[in-house]
Amino acid sequence: MDTLDQVIKPKAKMAKRFLKKREPNLSENTKNVLLFKQGNANATVIQVLKNVEKHYKII
Repeated sequence: MDTLDQVIKPKAKMAKRFLKKREPNLSENTKNVLLFKQGNANATVIQVLKNVEKHYKII
């Protein structure tokens, strides 16, 4: 058995809390993004930004 296949369980409380915070959640937090079009953007990037603007709420 390779050493990379073994799972090492934490012994310290601090390490347990750290791993608990890092594990995946059932419901993730909502994410926000801020998009800017710069003057030298090509046509593909401009089209993608227009599609994003159509499908998502813009603040």
